[in-house]
Amino acid sequence: MNKNLQYGKILLFIALIISSICMSSIAYSYIYRAICAIKYPQPLDYGEGPILNQVRYLLQGRNYYKDINSPPYIIGNYPPVFNLLSLLLVPIFGVSFATGRTIAFLAVIATSYVIYRIVFHFTGSKFVSFLSALFYLAIDYVYVWGIFMRIDTLSIFFNMLGIYWVIRYENDYKRLRWCVLFFLLALYTRQSMIAGTTGAYLYLLTKDRKTAIKLISYTALYGILAFLLLTAITKGQFYLHIVKYNNNIFTLRQLLFFMYKELFTYTAFIIVSLIASIIWLWHREKRIISLYFISAFLVQLTVGKVGSMLNYLIEPVGIMGIIVGIIIGEALKKKNQLAFVGLTFLVILQLLNYRYGPNTLSWGWRPSPPPVALDNYVEESKGLILAENLGILPAHNRDIYFDPFIFTQLYYQGLWDQEKIIKDIREKKFDLIMLEFSLYYDHWSDSDRWTKEMKQAMYENYYLIDTQGHIRVYKPIKGGY
Repeated sequence: MNKNLQYGKILLFIALIISSICMSSIAYSYIYRAICAIKYPQPLDYGEGPILNQVRYLLQGRNYYKDINSPPYIIGNYPPVFNLLSLLLVPIFGVSFATGRTIAFLAVIATSYVIYRIVFHFTGSKFVSFLSALFYLAIDYVYVWGIFMRIDTLSIFFNMLGIYWVIRYENDYKRLRWCVLFFLLALYTRQSMIAGTTGAYLYLLTKDRKTAIKLISYTALYGILAFLLLTAITKGQFYLHIVKYNNNIFTLRQLLFFMYKELFTYTAFIIVSLIASIIWLWHREKRIISLYFISAFLVQLTVGKVGSMLNYLIEPVGIMGIIVGIIIGEALKKKNQLAFVGLTFLVILQLLNYRYGPNTLSWGWRPSPPPVALDNYVEESKGLILAENLGILPAHNRDIYFDPFIFTQLYYQGLWDQEKIIKDIREKKFDLIMLEFSLYYDHWSDSDRWTKEMKQAMYENYYLIDTQGHIRVYKPIKGGY
């Protein structure tokens, strides 16, 4: 029996070592790409431009939570924590994407360490805790998204830190109350980052109702005060920007598209995590992980909102790594033959599932020289530029005049009049227009970023002068038709 038991343990360790090698290769690739991205001067993602533009506004003492009916037509999609932290790195990197990309990268590294601490708390195994931390670095959504100047990885870090703080200090109220700060930082980095707060406070309500109510009250009080202060400073615009103007259309098609990728990439871990989270609802210590995962799994369903991306899926997948790590760590303590064999099968199945499933590693940016011709166009232009690749403008200390995705969505919702921008296009107010599609092949249909009327106005008044990669550059037609 001991001999068989030893064989079972060896099988599991072999599976875990194979997994660690595979995860290490992805983690290395992520870290390498992230460091290269920090030095890359141009935008890598559509959403980076507005954030860098907002950092510029803060440096200049301007308010980007502004009236949407007057130019420039921009929106502050999120609360200001990420932008304020980016300001701290401006003396090092200047006004560039490096500020936010560095924060996003460091947040990923810090989150993996917090995951290590959480799993170690439950298992006492450094090896298994390390694997769970490594798993976070190897998540394909992190591989793609964790290099961008985007707010998501920072908000997840604050959430994870808050959860760990509750686990570590739940019996020490003086230290425990600091979790209020971490959860508020998560919420004021991304307003939909509620899974950690929900999971932690539901857990505390089941253990110490009086303490839980105190923490909930403090969180609500300070959160509302901050909200009222920001709303007052911006004359009501803060509320409009992060709530009203953020309610994009929800489509089942988009939800199914992203959930399909998650379900068929992390099938084994999803099944195990859902079963474990239900069972752990009756476990005194692990209930917090259960409630956190259930909350995060439900929040990620908002990925069906138009404009949402795979960043919505990072947090629940990261928690899966925690759950599976705890299960493996506990199994190694019990030395159960059936558990060893079962977990070996689970790990191998997930490896194969990840290898042949629809993971998104192919989506990621590959380090390459930037198309400097685009920089030259921006530098040489003296007037306004209408750019779909928004980040090219603040990268050259130019204001974004119009955010096509946000304002097209606002038009579809009846919250904004598109005639303002159509008039600007017809009057050839822009020296250059930079698009990610060809007007000659598509100027008659609506899209997420442009209405058919906007496209038609550009088609009638601008002509193609150059193509750089996937960017097409247009100039005004002199004299019209």
